[in-house]
Amino acid sequence: MGKRSRRRVGGAPTAAPTGLISHEPVEVAEKDAPPKPPWAPFPLSEIAVVVALVLAVGGFVAGGKTGTTVLVTGLLLGSAAGFEQALREHRSGYRSHAAVLAGLPAAVAVGLLALAHVPSAVMPVAAVGVLIACFLPIRSDFVKRKAERELRNQQR
Repeated sequence: MGKRSRRRVGGAPTAAPTGLISHEPVEVAEKDAPPKPPWAPFPLSEIAVVVALVLAVGGFVAGGKTGTTVLVTGLLLGSAAGFEQALREHRSGYRSHAAVLAGLPAAVAVGLLALAHVPSAVMPVAAVGVLIACFLPIRSDFVKRKAERELRNQQR
């Protein structure tokens, strides 16, 4: 059970006393904030997700060969936006997304095996092998970057 979901026991108040509530925005400490993208004030990732949703729904509704192409384009665009966010957070030591990042090479490997007409029984074994082979170095890189991030935050 996480810290936030634990029930408070003892003398710690759960609500702020009356009269002390401020209606001013609370600023998050820089060390707890997720990393900003290079295009920071422009919401590129959010726009990409909205466009991806519109394409996916439109492709699903349209149907047929064109609809399938539009649907797949929407799914790929949404996946790229999510992957970018995961990569940025992972590389900065903010949050570990090692499994998500290792999933991309595994998916590419399965796609290449499918194009090579490899028997379908081989594909899950290859996917798991590539996933594990990629996960371990990606996770160790995150642990190193997280330690560097915590050291920078302590020096502030």
